[in-house]
Amino acid sequence: MVESPRPLQQIIAADAVLAGWQARRAREEALTTLVRRHLPRQLGERVRATQLGSGEIELVVAAGAVAAALRQRAPDLLTALIREGAQCNGIRVRVQVTAGAPTEPKIPRKELAKGSLIPLAALTRGLPEGSLKTALARLLRRVS
Repeated sequence: MVESPRPLQQIIAADAVLAGWQARRAREEALTTLVRRHLPRQLGERVRATQLGSGEIELVVAAGAVAAALRQRAPDLLTALIREGAQCNGIRVRVQVTAGAPTEPKIPRKELAKGSLIPLAALTRGLPEGSLKTALARLLRRVS
């Protein structure tokens, strides 16, 4: 008889290491939500928060400009977090630059065969003055 698959939560809870990681992730997510509540939305969206062993909260951002804005707001943020019941004795801001997405390889231009341009040139000559004739003439100049 085939056993039905167990839910992922049960698998994680059964393994002590995975359960510890899951608990840490949940704590960091709750702390990040708490921090974001006290920041402007545009700034809060760029912040991740973690609790350090020293009792400090570390705010991790991806850009120096965001870090500078957070450092200016740190005293007020610390006061608000303590008022909310967070156990912290300081705020540390760290910039963690991540590697950007790999660039897409440049797609080579497809060359038009010279023979296919002859009917297009004839069509262009027969068109009345206007935007279509101008666009076709520009295309023919570029490819020839």
